[in-house]
Amino acid sequence: MNPWLDRFAAGLDVPGGLTRDEAALVLDLAGATARGAGARQFAPLAAYLAGRAAATSDEQERLAVLQRAAELAGELGAAGQPLGID
Repeated sequence: MNPWLDRFAAGLDVPGGLTRDEAALVLDLAGATARGAGARQFAPLAAYLAGRAAATSDEQERLAVLQRAAELAGELGAAGQPLGID
């Protein structure tokens, strides 16, 4: 998909790397999370959690998990309180 991301995936032993569809959905998730939660800090954490949820799935299931995660991030509303991480 992208040489840097391909090298990063290889360095983490992620078989198959990242597809364009997955990348688009992760970016959608990050945007929906930042807007919905009201803070950008929640975006990488939500992406990590979605990745954990999708980790053992095949490509179609991963796409479905990422799609649902993006929808959920938009539905949950504002975070209401900061992360509390310095």
